[in-house]
Amino acid sequence: MKVGWIDYLNTLPFGIDRFKDITIVKDYPSNLNKLLKEKKIDIGIVSAAEYLENFYQYLIIPDLSISSYKEVNSVIIGSDLPLEDVEVVYLTKESKTSVYLTRVVFEIFLGKKPIYKYFDNYKKRQSVLLIGDKAIEYKKDYKYVYDLSKLWFDKTGLPFTFALWCVNKDFFLKNREKVLDFEKRLKQNVRDFFERLDSLDLDLSKKEYLKNLRYGLDKENIQSIRLFAKYLLELKIIKTYLDIRFTDGRVITADGTQTFYNFDYNEAYHSTKAGAYTESLYKFTLPCKIDKLAKEKEEINILDVGFGLGYNVAVAVKVAKENNQNIKINIVSVEKDENFLERINQMEIPENLQKEYNFIKSLKPSKITLNENIYPSYTASADGVSLTVVLGEGRRILLDLSKSGYKFDAVFYDPFSPKVNTEMWTLDLFKVVKNLMTDKAILATYSASLPVRKGLIEAGFKIGLVEPVGRRSPSTVATIKGDIPELPEKEKQRLETSPLAKPYLDPCLCKTKEEIVKDYQKTAF
Repeated sequence: MKVGWIDYLNTLPFGIDRFKDITIVKDYPSNLNKLLKEKKIDIGIVSAAEYLENFYQYLIIPDLSISSYKEVNSVIIGSDLPLEDVEVVYLTKESKTSVYLTRVVFEIFLGKKPIYKYFDNYKKRQSVLLIGDKAIEYKKDYKYVYDLSKLWFDKTGLPFTFALWCVNKDFFLKNREKVLDFEKRLKQNVRDFFERLDSLDLDLSKKEYLKNLRYGLDKENIQSIRLFAKYLLELKIIKTYLDIRFTDGRVITADGTQTFYNFDYNEAYHSTKAGAYTESLYKFTLPCKIDKLAKEKEEINILDVGFGLGYNVAVAVKVAKENNQNIKINIVSVEKDENFLERINQMEIPENLQKEYNFIKSLKPSKITLNENIYPSYTASADGVSLTVVLGEGRRILLDLSKSGYKFDAVFYDPFSPKVNTEMWTLDLFKVVKNLMTDKAILATYSASLPVRKGLIEAGFKIGLVEPVGRRSPSTVATIKGDIPELPEKEKQRLETSPLAKPYLDPCLCKTKEEIVKDYQKTAF
């Protein structure tokens, strides 16, 4: 395992010298960023800016960073002029994060754009960005010393995170235990260091400097990173807004709500660009017209395929009750992961869904008989809402629900993507789902896949598109005789002419993903 390391005073607490089973690669922050991106190292303490630019490649080790509240003392602009009078500023090449923060200070906070020039070797200049040990050593050369962390704090009231421990996602997926062990020891090193800091043979000024830093990664740090990303997006330094992904599976999505990454399927439970709450509302609840159903009916029956973390259920209940407090709601959810409640209990629940998640957390183990087959399940009932989460193989559960005579007014079709969970997206399974729906019921799904849309059509549905949320492609709705948007002519033509517009097939509802994809490739190409 190759670990990138910055040999600065502020990295001392991580105790890299205590690791004997890794290869240490020492370099400047900017060079380590490049090495991690190119996968020439596996893990590294890298600039926060590197994560913002290439977050999709990395996972963050939770609870660790190099951050500061107010002054950091090692990231400064030294100047002979007041900051508002600076017209030219020389920038170090050592740290991307510090350079980007300098631009935020000038262009966002001060509303001016000085000339930026990079330097290789330090010499006295009128205004210069200095970091690390050089900042500590040379700040005495300047009449004005501006601590960038202090400027950030004064403007935002938040700490600033300069560096994060990141691991290449591909390496993590193949070496999870090794990385998690490294992570555990790294955190212990930080704890041990500060317990014995006062007894170490270090200058008092260095001890005070280290005590002034923060090495955790809490909610305020995350809020600060997200705000920094927003500013960089405004400055067109980064191209897309980030989500924040951790090695423990947590993901902070674009709308600030939390989801999880499923390492078995190598996908997040929700659209990270839209956000967990936003996706549930705009791709499932509103397209299925739960608000309208609540006003028009006394009782709603919902089929939720892929319970996951429960967002679709929580948002649907909230919207329905906001439109009709007396509405009765019956929800049957299909879920493969028998440990789903453990993930939910680890989640940070959005404030506006606390009531709904208290209900979900009240789920108790039970059993349900469908078509003479007994399934493990979880059930909860309160305030006119009944929820049953059926555990098992999705195709089998849906078939047995159909044979048991269930009918639903809305279907949230939310398995993992067709790419990794192909068996849940076949023409043959859509026929089963169609049999579970009332004529005017609407099925909503995030998928924009041509095989999925073609499969729905050949199963007997009419389909429509829903405005994109968090991406360019519209999501899909389907119904037998219900009211949905008209399918655009351009999409009709694609579905008629594209060689990819062939449905996935699984007549026995028993094929593996690989078998289904292999058969599809024979027909599509």
